Amino acid sequence: MTAKKLIVGKSVSWKRVILYVGITYVLTLLLCGYVYFEGKKLDPDRPAIKLFTDIIMMDKAAVAHFLETHPEVNTEGLPKSVPGPKGQVELQSLEEQVAVYVSQKYLPIRAFGIIMIFPALVAVILRLILADGFRNSGFRFGKGKNYLIMLSVIVLFSFLSILLNVLISGKSPDWYLKGMGMRELQLLGNTVSPFIFWLFQFLIVGLVANITFPIIMMFGEEYGWRSYLLQNLLPLGFWKANLITGTVWGLWHAPVILMGYNYGYYNVIGVFMFIAVCILLGTFFNYMYIRGNSVILVSAAHGWFNGLVPSVVMLTAFMGKETLLAPLGALGIALMLVFSIIGYKLTNGYDIRKYIEIRED
Repeated sequence: MTAKKLIVGKSVSWKRVILYVGITYVLTLLLCGYVYFEGKKLDPDRPAIKLFTDIIMMDKAAVAHFLETHPEVNTEGLPKSVPGPKGQVELQSLEEQVAVYVSQKYLPIRAFGIIMIFPALVAVILRLILADGFRNSGFRFGKGKNYLIMLSVIVLFSFLSILLNVLISGKSPDWYLKGMGMRELQLLGNTVSPFIFWLFQFLIVGLVANITFPIIMMFGEEYGWRSYLLQNLLPLGFWKANLITGTVWGLWHAPVILMGYNYGYYNVIGVFMFIAVCILLGTFFNYMYIRGNSVILVSAAHGWFNGLVPSVVMLTAFMGKETLLAPLGALGIALMLVFSIIGYKLTNGYDIRKYIEIRED
């Protein structure tokens, strides 16, 4: 049985491309503007997402700064317990109490995650308005072999990221998760060691949980970037389409990166680094999307990648700055480049001709 090929037009519809990118960016900027101003209530001088995350992670310096800049917060009035699987769980440290308080009071800052559905939302709207239909959208699972390839590459990349960070820094992985401020770790109501907690994060959260409900959010990106933008750009050829898609995808993250996501405080360099990440990671995602003609495949891969990145960070984040370390810093970008070169050799230059069918316009 011949695999169903991706149908590609003979020429690019720049109207569709410009409308898509423009509307997606406008919606994203509107939401990020809301998050930015909510962050001003948390702290007028620090980026919303970074400070919020640091407090939630119970970073002592961030918690102390919050209390210093919010004298109206009475430590006696902070939450002293939270619901647990076996009743109320006592919050034993000031950092835990402040983390719970901030997560409840400034919850709208987490709204930035909603932007993940915008690419798919705009793609669906444009398909309806421009009468493109949904038949050529990659709504299929495709071959199991492709899932195995993507999972294997992402797991290998995660382990090599840890190894590379260790070799460059000369430090051992943080198997006790001291750098994350973790203690008395609970899984399913039972106290576990930090290593078991990390293993659960890697195997269950990273590999399994992120392709269940969270895959909806990954689909929100992939149906836009792969099934609409890339597909409309493919008449330019794989490499030009890949470069434009990766750049648009990476730049789309700029507002949240400038608010402290992934690379720390107001890091303009982080914007350019993430564009490089999206171009290189996108090379793999784009090729596999075309090869499998499956948006479900790349949505699962996106879930695996997002799920396994925290596993690397948990063990090695203390070793240096975010802009240096793998998986998303300079070391990670170098590793992605090596993977891309290997992929180039194995796929005959990412040749997609046998996986697509040219449609007469």
